[in-house]
Amino acid sequence: MFDLIIKNITQRKLRTGLTVFGIALGIFAVIVMGGMSEHFNLTFDRSMSLTADKIRVLPEGGFGGGNLNESKVREVKRVPGVSDAYGLLEAPLDPESLGMFGGDMVLGIPPEKQELAMKDTKLTEGRFLVTGDSYRAVLGSGVAREFNLKVGDELEVKSKRVARAGTITHTRNFTVVGILEYTGSFFDNAVQVPLDRAQKFFDRGDTVSLILAVPDPNADPEDLTKRIELNVEKVKAFSPAELRKQIEQSLVVFSLITISAAVLAAIIGGLSVMNTMLMSVSERTKEFGLMKALGAETRDILFMTMGEAALMGILGGILGIIGGGALVYYLNDYLASKGTTLFTITPRLLVISIVFSTLLGVISGAYPAYRAAKMSPMEALRYE
Repeated sequence: MFDLIIKNITQRKLRTGLTVFGIALGIFAVIVMGGMSEHFNLTFDRSMSLTADKIRVLPEGGFGGGNLNESKVREVKRVPGVSDAYGLLEAPLDPESLGMFGGDMVLGIPPEKQELAMKDTKLTEGRFLVTGDSYRAVLGSGVAREFNLKVGDELEVKSKRVARAGTITHTRNFTVVGILEYTGSFFDNAVQVPLDRAQKFFDRGDTVSLILAVPDPNADPEDLTKRIELNVEKVKAFSPAELRKQIEQSLVVFSLITISAAVLAAIIGGLSVMNTMLMSVSERTKEFGLMKALGAETRDILFMTMGEAALMGILGGILGIIGGGALVYYLNDYLASKGTTLFTITPRLLVISIVFSTLLGVISGAYPAYRAAKMSPMEALRYE
């Protein structure tokens, strides 16, 4: 039976090729868009794992809601159940070249808290920040690769400040004292500098962007989050579980947007399979009639016709994966020189793509197969 399926789809090479190409285009889109979605999911998971034991304290407006005065750090520390707390300041590395996904950032952090904040992350070169460091910086692996920097080199950081007639850009060189290993997280694109220097350079006074609170070992993070909000005015606290839930909801929306266009393209490819199989069934009416007259059962006709559609789906899926994988590889290679990556092809994505293309072929071939299987032998043999 398999030999017959191969023979049937190879008899009409051009039509089969165009149909397989239609499926391949759809799966190509699934790989590229799905690779972007998978990358953001993995980056989020790895970023969360580095700070999974800490409660985030933000301004009352939440993310992007403004800044917090450093006095809030002391208030958070005084809340029963908080073992430690420290503030972080976030700012763009170059405000004039912010990319679609935010680009590199400067992270102001108290030097004595850096190792605690980075958990088990190691350095590939140099050292962490230490108390007394001035304009010194520890780079994420992506930033070091993007600017081709090593320990001892200098990195130019830019700051935009509002003036009467517009904005003024200030620049300052920070000496690299350490480079972090690759983490697959947002920290790969961060330049970590002493908090006081970041506040001075970006003209932020004594404010921070957020506060990280470390719970006591026996404290319940959910209860402590509520306690912080009750004891510290004008802040919004997020436990690790709550933050994960909120970001996962945002990622689901992002994934739906990126995948929906790709799925639509794949469905269009499936319609081309249905069209091809309907034409094939129409052309082979007498053949099916003869097969039935010679003893072929309905299930044999059904299996053969759906097998042809499924095989075209599989071939299209394989070609789409190869094409999408090649594009993702070259895009990531190019983006690596810019210090970032945007795509990750995971085993899950590959399995989903090949299963989806196969099911697309089978479903698209179901109606033509049904028509072929229900033919009366006598009517099929008399068909002109």
